[in-house]
Amino acid sequence: MSDITKNHKNLEKRLKRNVIKAINDFNMIEEWETILVWVSWWKDSMLLGYLLNEIRKSSKKKFEIRWIYIFKEFLIDCDIRFEEKRKYFEEVLNIPLEKVNINLPSDSKLNEWVWQSCQWCAYARRVAMMKLCKKYSATKIAFWHHMDDIVVTTIMNMTQWRKLKVMPPINRMRAWDVAFIRPLCYIREKDILRMVEAKQIPYSGCNCPVWTDRTRNKIKTKIVRENEKVIPNYVENCFWAFIKDFIEKNEKINYFM
Repeated sequence: MSDITKNHKNLEKRLKRNVIKAINDFNMIEEWETILVWVSWWKDSMLLGYLLNEIRKSSKKKFEIRWIYIFKEFLIDCDIRFEEKRKYFEEVLNIPLEKVNINLPSDSKLNEWVWQSCQWCAYARRVAMMKLCKKYSATKIAFWHHMDDIVVTTIMNMTQWRKLKVMPPINRMRAWDVAFIRPLCYIREKDILRMVEAKQIPYSGCNCPVWTDRTRNKIKTKIVRENEKVIPNYVENCFWAFIKDFIEKNEKINYFM
């Protein structure tokens, strides 16, 4: 076995361990429940699909997963290399990838905002996923957000909205009886990129014109990445500080049960 192959195998083992630890730490998946995995064109969601499938096959805990690809007809043509991704899921992983087209009703207030903000676009997609939860009797929606995403979003909330609001590893939506989970929360983005390239997992970038000028991107490149150059473990230290605060605030109310 070459050193490169050995390194890739060790990386995959570490990423699986981190995902399993996150699932256990925050009670993300329970016995016999159905999870919807939101698959997009991103490398993060494609790797999440792969890792959860591997973990499910070896887990003593029995649960069902449905992989959903959201096609936003209300925005731009975001059907980026879908057939390539479908072929990967169905022929390589041997699992179905369901494509769901979502339209906004003509009288929806979201029509006024989806072109102006990624937040409103994401909100529309989340509503669609929560409706699918009712269809499939699912109780969880798995998002692909990783450690870097959580740090960037939390810093954005601090600098833009003047509040310490952490993007949580698990977020319970009581009104819908659904929880959002983020199994990749203990994983760095750079490791995700290394893994998808090593496993030759197909992915693509975003072609949305709103994406390039987002405040989030500026915080990621000008604050987080620049600080990471001069402060060792900047992202990891910020993440654990934020998560410690989140846990301390929610343990008392049995949020993770």
